[in-house]
Amino acid sequence: MFGGGAGAAGGLAGGRAALPLSRIVVAPPESVHRHFLPWDRPLVPQAVAWLAREWHGAGPLDLGDTLVIVPTRQAGRRLREALAEHAATRGQAAFPPRVTTPEGLLAVETIADAASRLESLLAWTEVLRAAELEEFREVFPVDPPERSFAWAWRLAQQFGRLQATLAEAGLRMSAVAAKAGDISAETARWEQLGELEARYDARLAALGRRDGRAAEFAAIQRMAAPAGVARVVLLAAPDPLPQALGALAAIARSVPVDAVVYAPVEEAAAFDGWGRPRAEAWATRELALPDVGGHVRLCADPSSQAKRGATLARAYGEPEGVLAVGIADAEVLPLVESEFAHAGLAAFNPEGRRRGGEAFHQLLSALMALAREESFAAVAMLARCPDFLEFLHGRLGARFSAAGFLAGLDELHTRHLPPTLAEARRHAADTELAAPLHVVAAVRALARDGEFPENAAAALREIFARRRLDPEHPPEARLADAVQTWSDVMRDVATLRRQFRSVTSMEAWEMALQVFADSVRYEDKAGGAIELSGWLELLWEDAPHLVVAGVNDGRVPDAIVGDAFLPESLRERLGLKTNAARFARDAYILQAIAAARTGGAGSALDLLVGKTSAAGEPLRPSRLLLRCADEELPGRIAQLFRAIEPEGAAPPWRRAWKLHPRRVAPPGRVAVTGLRRWLECPLRFYFSRVLKMEAIDPAKTELDRFDFGTLCHAALEAMGKDDTARELTDESALRDFLVARVEAEARRRFGAELTLPLMVQLASARQRLGRAAAVQAQTRAEGWVIEEVERPFEIDVGGLVVCGKIDRIDRHEGTGARRVLDYKTSDKPVDPAEAHFRAARRAGETVAEFARFELSGKTRVWTDLQLPLYLRALAAEGGAAECGYFNLPKAVGETGIRAWADYSRELDAAAWRCALGVTAAIRAGEFWPPAEWTGREAERDDFAALFLRGAAESVEWEAAR
Repeated sequence: MFGGGAGAAGGLAGGRAALPLSRIVVAPPESVHRHFLPWDRPLVPQAVAWLAREWHGAGPLDLGDTLVIVPTRQAGRRLREALAEHAATRGQAAFPPRVTTPEGLLAVETIADAASRLESLLAWTEVLRAAELEEFREVFPVDPPERSFAWAWRLAQQFGRLQATLAEAGLRMSAVAAKAGDISAETARWEQLGELEARYDARLAALGRRDGRAAEFAAIQRMAAPAGVARVVLLAAPDPLPQALGALAAIARSVPVDAVVYAPVEEAAAFDGWGRPRAEAWATRELALPDVGGHVRLCADPSSQAKRGATLARAYGEPEGVLAVGIADAEVLPLVESEFAHAGLAAFNPEGRRRGGEAFHQLLSALMALAREESFAAVAMLARCPDFLEFLHGRLGARFSAAGFLAGLDELHTRHLPPTLAEARRHAADTELAAPLHVVAAVRALARDGEFPENAAAALREIFARRRLDPEHPPEARLADAVQTWSDVMRDVATLRRQFRSVTSMEAWEMALQVFADSVRYEDKAGGAIELSGWLELLWEDAPHLVVAGVNDGRVPDAIVGDAFLPESLRERLGLKTNAARFARDAYILQAIAAARTGGAGSALDLLVGKTSAAGEPLRPSRLLLRCADEELPGRIAQLFRAIEPEGAAPPWRRAWKLHPRRVAPPGRVAVTGLRRWLECPLRFYFSRVLKMEAIDPAKTELDRFDFGTLCHAALEAMGKDDTARELTDESALRDFLVARVEAEARRRFGAELTLPLMVQLASARQRLGRAAAVQAQTRAEGWVIEEVERPFEIDVGGLVVCGKIDRIDRHEGTGARRVLDYKTSDKPVDPAEAHFRAARRAGETVAEFARFELSGKTRVWTDLQLPLYLRALAAEGGAAECGYFNLPKAVGETGIRAWADYSRELDAAAWRCALGVTAAIRAGEFWPPAEWTGREAERDDFAALFLRGAAESVEWEAAR
């Protein structure tokens, strides 16, 4: 970017030794001069006055011959704005200086043969995929599960970061062992890393490229000031990269370089020649922080910090220019933005937003997933993208409903668990899902066929062909910007594929998607918005009241812990930036921002310290807050580690709203299982059996207990209807029959391609049915004949029709006795009596009087009426019968028929009385009060999400009349 290095040779390319930059920058050249701006006043106005000190206002403020290096892009923006305002005070224009960051000073785009970041990552990826890992066991002690592109790409990024870190000291991997000295335990590993790096260099050389950092090293040796630049100013940059200082040292040979330090001149000994805080000077220094007791505020978590910041900002009404907000912990940032928006305060994040969290990235991810494989999960992911739903509406017209489509997909998934799009289309062939799924298949064909990026572009053209984006509408303007960025990424990746032909189409798509996700979208600052500045930008904040969130250890001071390649001891040997240097930098920043707010109207520094992270992990206050006099330390510790005090009286909890269920006429017909539902909870009966509400699990991956029971029932029903099978006493033949039928039912319902969970559950069904075959063979040998299966019945119970199907009716061929059996596939065997009534739990519990009865001198409560009503239905047709369960539990050894041996006339009468009471209540519309479920009941409650702190308190029943 700044001349002089394009044709430079030598340097460190290929691992050859060169003068380490750490040695170059220890002592700045004599032409580098330090200047100090006192920190008891804001930095920006002082910086403007210092840069414009020779301007007298007679003409434009012309700083065009000056190159200013500031720590961040945001600092540069602030400086340019302040210079323009300064010139405007005298009615003049400003020709601003050239402003860049230390990283910008080292940009190597103009070096013709420097590899781009993508080229470097792909070179690493190819080297890693081609390497014989046995040759590099010090680097790869364990083989990865799969040497895929994704594995190599992630590792390439890690190695790229390692190279960038080593570049701080002008080093490459191959030079680490020699530079560090005695690291015997790590020497072999670094030698192998050096060999991998040499192969990486060779791969780039084959393309006519060289590593960008190696190009930087060479360029730095010959760097000169850009044309037209007469002076260079390193302005309040306490932590510039060593390479940048090396470049400045080279530039200083031809033009003067000024290092401007934001600190009083009395502090000169605490800074080196470049204005960096000296680690030894700041390691034990006491920090003068104003009114720590009143302005260090402990907060429970990031959300509490965000609320506290919003509260402080709201107190100003119009806080812009009066209050500034700094963010030391990135975890707090999105919560602060959200809380400010909720409070009606505009916030501006100058760092921008990663596109990885945007809707367009979700659409691209879904398209790529569907192109890779036609899984139903990818279909569901695509279907939940708003842009795709809008496309379907435009394609299918008024007959398409987004809500209906999503509900249909959920139902299809719940019922059939289709693993693929093809299976989903087969199941939906005669439904309203057929048309939209046909469109999904067409889009998949576009995304799958051909090569990237043509296939991705074709799919997107189809989706957006009917869309016209309005640039005046912010959401559509953001979408247009995202589409343009994606187009640029696709073009770059297409160019790279011509160089790296081993990259497949899908790998290229995966790479492009990652690059797009990592790109940043910057927004314009809205009028009156409060800027949310990062820690390194706080020196440039001139608002008198500064609030800093996330002042916790590990964030302030910043620290690197547990680096797999570069532990702290090795960093020190290599001359890399250490945690001690970071500590010094952050101690200085805290001291400077505090000193700037020690006086003056409205001056204040509020430091927000979190007690826990968003995940609930405990956090420590910043060590910097303990840099005080010994006599103050006990009080400071007590303050920082105290329990959080409530901020005023906590308002009582209250509901924002209650459910107002639609009231409809009671049904005239109820399934026999509905009576059990009413006995469990009248309100839940109303929701499920009258309003037809049901819970849908979009993440369902296996059969629930009802699905599993239905699968087994289908095989048992087939046995009962087959004239030959129901007469079998041969256990083996009967087992083969049942297994064949359950497999056929699984294929019919779920298709030929079963997922692993379904395969496991089908194996369980085979096992249970195999044992059931043994019980059935024995039962038939004892003289019991299956007379009917799935016998439908209807019975009038107090004017309400109760209906259902009886799983099975047996008749004994010798005695003529009949029995009713209900199949149970629960985990444990079920006793009929225990399933139908229970003991009264406690005195005064809310139970309808008709549900109570006496048995052996004890009060019992009906919970189910299924078998008693089965018997009543058969009795109405003439003839008595027994009843029981055919249990098929998880422990197959407990499979068997469990009869309700002591079912008596008294029980039958009590059951009938209860049934009449339930049906009378249903006919009268009595669905209140609800039962309050706890424990296991609550765990299986489909409506639990609707009942916060109690069902009765969550529903406005009377108002719904």
